[in-house]
Amino acid sequence: MKKTSKEKLEITNKDSLRRRHAGNYIPIDNGECYLLPYEVHLRKQPLEFFEQLSDYDFLKSSATGAALTFAGLQEELRCLENRESGIGFWKNFNESALNRYLNPILGRTEKNQGWKQVYIKKSKEADADKPHHDDMLRCIYLFAHLHKASPSFIRQLALENDAWSTDLRVYYPRKDFSFSEEYAGYLSELYANMLFQQPENIRRLIKCLDVCIEKLIQHADSDWITHFLKHRSEDTDPPSLKILKYNQIASITHFSELNKYLQDKITGPFAQNSFAKLEANEKNPSGLQIAATAQQYKLVAALCMRIPLPSPLREINGSWVSEGTDPIAYQDMKLCINAVANALAADALNQLKIESDGTKSGKRDTSISAAVKKLAEQNPQSIEEALRIGSPDFASVPELYSFYLRKRSEYAIAKARSPEGLKASVLPNMPPTPKAVIKSMQQNPNIRRVLDYIRGNNLNQISSDIEKLEFDLMMSCLKEKGYSKVGLIYQYVLQSLPPRV
Repeated sequence: MKKTSKEKLEITNKDSLRRRHAGNYIPIDNGECYLLPYEVHLRKQPLEFFEQLSDYDFLKSSATGAALTFAGLQEELRCLENRESGIGFWKNFNESALNRYLNPILGRTEKNQGWKQVYIKKSKEADADKPHHDDMLRCIYLFAHLHKASPSFIRQLALENDAWSTDLRVYYPRKDFSFSEEYAGYLSELYANMLFQQPENIRRLIKCLDVCIEKLIQHADSDWITHFLKHRSEDTDPPSLKILKYNQIASITHFSELNKYLQDKITGPFAQNSFAKLEANEKNPSGLQIAATAQQYKLVAALCMRIPLPSPLREINGSWVSEGTDPIAYQDMKLCINAVANALAADALNQLKIESDGTKSGKRDTSISAAVKKLAEQNPQSIEEALRIGSPDFASVPELYSFYLRKRSEYAIAKARSPEGLKASVLPNMPPTPKAVIKSMQQNPNIRRVLDYIRGNNLNQISSDIEKLEFDLMMSCLKEKGYSKVGLIYQYVLQSLPPRV
């Protein structure tokens, strides 16, 4: 066994991989938002750690390594073979994972123009002919170890338009579902390795690309944005960054599918006394058996009010204030929380059920009420503290339910807007009417324009466009309001994150 293989062999064991990526995220204020636990670990390592790595490892500086070859990579991966079975690792890996799933991820669909033909140098080709030769070999080296840990990983990575996949992501995986944490470890390994040598602007863009896409779709018709959506630039990105870019694009398609599923689930009727009826039901021995208490529903309603705001709320002069947003008067916040509590209570009394088809680990998702109970128990126990926290902890709750809560809240607040109730100026970034909430869940016609822009530009061009947009918006806000607002895409503030351990 090669000494240079030991570091990556850690991730071929699922338990070791979980331990490597366990721990809390570290908030940073460079627009990247946070560092993954393993990224923090890597930044503390001495030079000797990197010197002993394989030349095919992303973590090792390419300036100090020898020339990389395809034959050399295959030799390096011999340590992954199962000598007892007699089945060579490379043949199975190449056919089942790389050709079938990596080609679509990299946009290589024609048989004679797959990843190997496009990126790997032949004997007489120079660096200028295949500038991403080394990067491609490093991608395969990393994928090989991840494939050894789980042959389903690259297949899952290649999926698009899969509502179930919203539970599988690098940030805040579900705690109650083992494959979710495992898959988050695989993604964390990709992000930590592939971004390690990248400049700050690319790290920032990749980590925030899902938010970037969402915001561009939302504001695509704005004069600030519509002009640069026409930009097209040369294909200069290495395959490693294309893989991360694909993962973020796929994430958007998964949530689009989830929106489609929940559209008719968040519009149920409710009244101003729905929460009171839930309280009365709780005191009635013969009433409906609901897992969460009425008070837990009210607490989760407050958590739902914390979700759309960029930073913790503070109490100032009779208002709740979140940095970068307009103050919300105490009475208006109370109206918002009551509206959401009434909507959630009505759904509980009407026994609304939403279920996924079941997870890959074989168990069905929990009920809405059980999810509400879990959220109430793992977050602050008072409404005031729920508003003051950095971020609500939704890690143990399937995305199906956290997304339902978010959209149901938007619908309830939109219904509460009236001359006698909630003013239109409160939470202006939320959809203003119930119809607008439903429209926000439908396939936005701008999504194709934005994804064409994302796919049609290299990351340096996209980064340049977004950085200029952020600067222009900041200067406009400074000129009009006398202060610079938190960015549209990048959040240049330290975020208080819920613990993961």
